[in-house]
Amino acid sequence: MAETASRKGRPPDPEIDQRALRAALQVYGELGWAGFSFDAVARRSRVGKAALYRRWPDKERLLAAALELLAEPPPDWADPTDLRACLTLMAEQVVDMFVGPKALVLPRVLIEASLYPPLFDETVLNIARARFDAARELVRAAVERGELPAGTPPELVIDAIMGRVLSAIVLTPGRERPRIAAEPSRHAAAAVDFVLSSLSAG
Repeated sequence: MAETASRKGRPPDPEIDQRALRAALQVYGELGWAGFSFDAVARRSRVGKAALYRRWPDKERLLAAALELLAEPPPDWADPTDLRACLTLMAEQVVDMFVGPKALVLPRVLIEASLYPPLFDETVLNIARARFDAARELVRAAVERGELPAGTPPELVIDAIMGRVLSAIVLTPGRERPRIAAEPSRHAAAAVDFVLSSLSAG
């Protein structure tokens, strides 16, 4: 049995992928593409470079995999008939993306997409699709159920909520943004309630 275990080597660490990908996001957010390297990710994640190379053969694919962590569709437990709760969750994820631990990542992606289009353009599109396609379907279903006025454009609802969230962040001084990060659900819910109440009043 000992010989068999020796041949198989150390069992895989179920946490290693997520640890490495989270570290990759942090390194990229802080240093950008020019400073992104296997060495930096290995140091930050405490994962050996050999283990990283076994999973991702080059840094382009490592970063692309890490950026997928930004694309968070609604979780399986979300009730698709609870429009307010689902839209609030989506808005909360956007708050987290701009003032939470990932806050440095998306601005870099948007800037560097023009420098490295083969890698970053498709990634940005994937993030946008994952974020908003499910939300559009939720709004369409709410219109069909009569919860929203007939003919309500899903894109208008999503744009209005995102605009409300982002304007609140942009117009808040940097030194005060940690309080938004500390209560993302409250700020997200405020944006959603403002938009949904406006539609109901109309």
